[in-house]
Amino acid sequence: MFERIDMNRLGLQLILLVMICITCLPVYAQPVSERIVSVTLPGELRQQGVLSVYGENPKPEKLLVIVSGHPGVTRPYIDQAGKIQTKQNGNFLVRSRQFMISNKVALLLLDCRSDFVDMCDDQYQASAQRAQDVLTLVASVKDLYPTIREVWAVSTSRGAVSTAGFLKHAEKSFSGVIHTASTFGKATDQGLDFGPYKNTPQFLVHHKDDPCGLTLYRDAYMTAAKWKIPLITVEGGSGFRGQKCQAFTQHGFAGMEEQTGAAILSLVENGQPKSLLIK
Repeated sequence: MFERIDMNRLGLQLILLVMICITCLPVYAQPVSERIVSVTLPGELRQQGVLSVYGENPKPEKLLVIVSGHPGVTRPYIDQAGKIQTKQNGNFLVRSRQFMISNKVALLLLDCRSDFVDMCDDQYQASAQRAQDVLTLVASVKDLYPTIREVWAVSTSRGAVSTAGFLKHAEKSFSGVIHTASTFGKATDQGLDFGPYKNTPQFLVHHKDDPCGLTLYRDAYMTAAKWKIPLITVEGGSGFRGQKCQAFTQHGFAGMEEQTGAAILSLVENGQPKSLLIK
């Protein structure tokens, strides 16, 4: 016997389902606009990046500066379809930036300075000049959006050399710094550390099964414990492929991009993590 379907009840259920879906639309499904922004530096050099803002009349309160991993040269350009592409589309933070934007948070994906063509050199990333070049670009973005009152930074992998450098040379310019899948050794090789900074909150995000020998979870755990830095641990994922230190293994949070990006966004919006475990 077939159960008789109550069409009125079914119709009401469908209406409720549509209403639920509308209210639960992810933020990246909303209008996001991107543009390439650039400033001129001394010596006819340039610092550029990709600026992403949310909504038709954006009034972001916070700017999240994104530092990609090795080689750190994104070189954004506009393709034939009018979309912005980069040389590092596969990088975790580059491909996941759609999950880290909201009406409160705008994004600035950094390129390396124009004289670095193939790789953003560790010595430069660690330098006071790198911090100043980035802050010059940040100042131009704040001129475009005077509503921005806080600047945060997030790096992945070797980009931690830059974010550690920001702390050393421009700590007061950042309201918070997030290091993901970090190469702590590459930073310390440049005379940088993650501990002595008391005015700027720091956070670590690391996959528990990161297979890269330069970014083992134990190093993140030890750094967090040593300096009392909150450590957000990521578990799970899917579609792993490529070499251990590349972007589509646990090192690049493959299969966990949305969850990890959403956790970073929540951290920037609220100033503290909702949870220290993502799975």
